[in-house]
Amino acid sequence: MEKISTIRKNFKNRLELLPSLPGVYIFKDLNDVVIYIGKATNLKKRVSSYFHTNSVDSRIEHLKHNINDFDINITSNQNNALLLESSLIKKFQPKYNIRLKDDKSYPYILIDLNEDFPKIKFTRNIVIQNKSNIKIFGPFSKVKDVRKTIDVLSKLFPYCTTHVKRCVQPCVNACTKDEYDQIINQIISFLGGDHDYIISELNEEMNTASKNLMFERAVRLRDQINSINEFYNLSNSKIKDINRIDYIGFTIKKDIASFQLFESKYTHITNTFKFIMEGVSNYTHKDIISAFINQYYLQKHDKPNIIILPIFPNFKQLNSDFLKSNNKKIKFKIPMIGEKKRILNLAIENSKYNIDHKKQTVSDNKKTLEILKEKLLLNNIPKRIECYDISNIQGSNPVGSMVVFEDGLPSKTEYRRFKIKSVNQINDYMMMQEMLHRRLLRLKSERDNKPPDLILIDGGKGHLSASFQVLKDLEMENIPIASIAKKFEYIYIPYINEPLDITKLSKEGILLQKLRNEAHRFAIEYHRKLRSKNSLEHPLQNIKGIGPIILNRLLIKYKSLEILKNIKFDELITVKGINKSLANHILIELQK
Repeated sequence: MEKISTIRKNFKNRLELLPSLPGVYIFKDLNDVVIYIGKATNLKKRVSSYFHTNSVDSRIEHLKHNINDFDINITSNQNNALLLESSLIKKFQPKYNIRLKDDKSYPYILIDLNEDFPKIKFTRNIVIQNKSNIKIFGPFSKVKDVRKTIDVLSKLFPYCTTHVKRCVQPCVNACTKDEYDQIINQIISFLGGDHDYIISELNEEMNTASKNLMFERAVRLRDQINSINEFYNLSNSKIKDINRIDYIGFTIKKDIASFQLFESKYTHITNTFKFIMEGVSNYTHKDIISAFINQYYLQKHDKPNIIILPIFPNFKQLNSDFLKSNNKKIKFKIPMIGEKKRILNLAIENSKYNIDHKKQTVSDNKKTLEILKEKLLLNNIPKRIECYDISNIQGSNPVGSMVVFEDGLPSKTEYRRFKIKSVNQINDYMMMQEMLHRRLLRLKSERDNKPPDLILIDGGKGHLSASFQVLKDLEMENIPIASIAKKFEYIYIPYINEPLDITKLSKEGILLQKLRNEAHRFAIEYHRKLRSKNSLEHPLQNIKGIGPIILNRLLIKYKSLEILKNIKFDELITVKGINKSLANHILIELQK
């Protein structure tokens, strides 16, 4: 329980901020990787419970010990939370969520218009190649909602059913195909959201029946109207529009604007995004929303058909070139009532929480940096920390990375990559020295006016000593430096042999680990990119007929060009994708 107690202490203020509302919570590990997604009727109660109670489930206990951060999305009810949870699990594939490859999806209603007399069907499978003549409605959060809906439809409309009293089956010549098609079109309109017309028609029929003293028929029509209203209430959480819709809610406090964006696709919210914009105090709300739209949709490929928001942007400021979806201009709407208004309000509610969460995070980070200042014996608070790492495999394609955290948060625009140039041997110390020398030389020559308040090196005493020597050689010992050793997460500084009193579970220890892990990730990402690029430049690819797939098969099987030059024709044609003609061509080219 030590780790869980420590996390609970670190999260104390943020847990108090959580609303007692339904929604989805997202747990992340030390590398900001999503490890678990869950739903809750009460977010405050549910998320807090992870840090207060023991579980007999070993998987849950293991999850608890790996939680380093969390996020939430508020929803209007538990059913919406369930649907959003499913979408996010499919997106992130968290390791602690149970995801079977053959898991069943949510239920839908399907009408196949390719049939002569279409039926109203229950289905879980909407992965259909040709949907052009198939109508799909949903998803529903519960199977019983679909069953009840189909039952209501069978009462409302006399389509093909086994209930003889309501049946107009073509098999008994109770209706013509045109009459049946008309009924199906009414059902499609109804499921598509056109309830007013149907209710109006039934009300008129009910009033006529009542005036003519046909009370039994009037009662039956009244029950049908009640059934429609009941169905509509079941569907309140479903978006009726078949368009791709983005909902943008925002909240502004002083110099910060918080944005919450919901993506809606195929009738339900499929994704959520949070954004913070700073430096907004001297701008109008129209200017701020216009700036957000321009920046967000500039590089967005899958654009919506409609954007729902609380106020219109300044259209003169928008870049019309990229505000198009499927070659059509994106529409902007401000809903006043109804389902879209409810979802927009939910986005605004989330943005309010996000800005409070941001302020609390900044406050927590400030306290952590103050502690770090004392523990590392620094003169100033380390607002800007640069962390360095080296990545190479047996000396090949050696690269270095520099990541930057400002005020305890990643500043990704400041990240830098280094291709090691002068070191031709496997020597991490020398590679680190080259990278650091190049960075500090640029700083010293005043080509860069952002000096770090702290340099953090991935490594132990040896890496620290080699890196500190660079500072001395450049007469820049005034810049504080420390290192973090992987095995026990020990923190070292110059002139002190023993590790500092910074435990790996403390806030300051976790911050330094985040820096190191981010530098490691960034370096490996660059190293893989270079290896991939070099593999594409392999001499074998100069041979006509050998693409990346066949090249990969040859290299896996034969390892090198020298081995390939000595293989026989009969053996070469056993490689998948190589026929006799290509095999002959390869052998001829290899002998040149």
